[in-house]
Amino acid sequence: MNFSGCHLRQFVFIGVSFLLVCSRLHAKDGDGDQVRIQVDTKNVVGQISSDFIGFGYESSAVAQPNYFSPSNTSLIRLYRNLSTHGLIRIGGNVSDHTQYAPDGISTVNSERGVTIINRANLADLAAFARLTGWRVMWGLNLGTGSKEQAVQEAEAVAVNLGDRLQSFEIGNEVDIHGHYGLKFYNFGSYYSNYLSFKAAVQEVLPEAVFSGPDVAGSVAWLQDFAKSEGQGVRLLTHHYYRTGAMTPGATIENLLASDTGWQAELGRLQQISQDSGVPFRINEINSFYGGGKAGVSDTFASALWCLDNMFVLASRGCNGVNMETDINHLAWISHYSPIVHDATMKCWARPEYYGMLAFALAGEGELLPVTVSKGDINLTAYATHDKHGSFWVVVVNKDLARDAQLEVTLPDGYGGADAFRLEAPLVTSTNQVILAGAEVSADGQWNPGSPQRVPALNGVVQAVLPREAAILLRLRSLKR
Repeated sequence: MNFSGCHLRQFVFIGVSFLLVCSRLHAKDGDGDQVRIQVDTKNVVGQISSDFIGFGYESSAVAQPNYFSPSNTSLIRLYRNLSTHGLIRIGGNVSDHTQYAPDGISTVNSERGVTIINRANLADLAAFARLTGWRVMWGLNLGTGSKEQAVQEAEAVAVNLGDRLQSFEIGNEVDIHGHYGLKFYNFGSYYSNYLSFKAAVQEVLPEAVFSGPDVAGSVAWLQDFAKSEGQGVRLLTHHYYRTGAMTPGATIENLLASDTGWQAELGRLQQISQDSGVPFRINEINSFYGGGKAGVSDTFASALWCLDNMFVLASRGCNGVNMETDINHLAWISHYSPIVHDATMKCWARPEYYGMLAFALAGEGELLPVTVSKGDINLTAYATHDKHGSFWVVVVNKDLARDAQLEVTLPDGYGGADAFRLEAPLVTSTNQVILAGAEVSADGQWNPGSPQRVPALNGVVQAVLPREAAILLRLRSLKR
């Protein structure tokens, strides 16, 4: 066989890729770092809120005809795969450049223009929310709008959404409110504007509920807000991105590494929440701000990061997450978007969606204490007790080089486990992601296969977890 230099390089690349896939997905018993896991089934770390799972959107998403629509069956399926009671957050930079015009022509724009939302857009969103069972957090325009416009918009949103309205927010990323030259130089200047808008809305809608302050990153502003508002708000809201898409840190290695600074910040948020008696929520979150990075944010690495990060947040008492998705502040679909769509508004899942789906499978009910004995392998483990009485152990191997040999000690009365795996050919894969033996179909359907039955030996379940993969173990009672 005669190869040109180019063809030879392609052949070598394909061969190496094949070997990598085989070595990762077909690791054998005895291979890899030994990891011992013990679950304390008699104590509870915390409770995962019923609406923990959520999506976050720029306000311009609502102006897209046929996106939030009762006829968008693929998007409805994708939502209902995850939950029948999640939370949609409408806001972002574009919310501070959005106007409500009841009979106007709906217009999608970036933050550099004006987005128009009309009465029909709100009616469609309301119908979509009712079909999915989800509720909506709605951001009002504090940046370029007036109190009078905010009142008109809030009244229209409340009338259309009814019981699907979870709360209002006033302004977006108010701690860095410099997108349009209207920066609040301190918390006081922001808060006086907030109170003015809130009072105007409540004069027309006395029962209106609010969340805030929707900060980009200032825990100090969030703390001042919590002290000032007390329990007058439903949620304290904060954003998170690992770093910027254009920075050197926008890599798979960095995304999958532990973010120690974020862990410390979560500790402060948790304390503020406990002191104020108001839950906190990370209502805008994804990998890298600026729309994410192609080749990182849209790969299987994002699924592992998403699954792990959702459990990290739940473990810190967070009320939930809104994974930022769809068109961004520059009016193009972000690389990190868990769900994407074509010109007809048909929607399908990207890898990150599978991380959310895995959390939906095992991330409900009570969080339990877990003891993990391991070396320095980049691996995390979590445990839950769901409403059906099942115990789950979720292990995420984010290591790029090492497989894990798991040994999970079972509680009394349990004799094995059902295993559901989250995997892909490579950590850089942008498709062919599998959860529980199945992909999400092009029309949004997910039909998981039968789990792998893993027997116990002397009260211990053993399983190989390849690098760059996750496993969800549902412990099997001897009574079944």
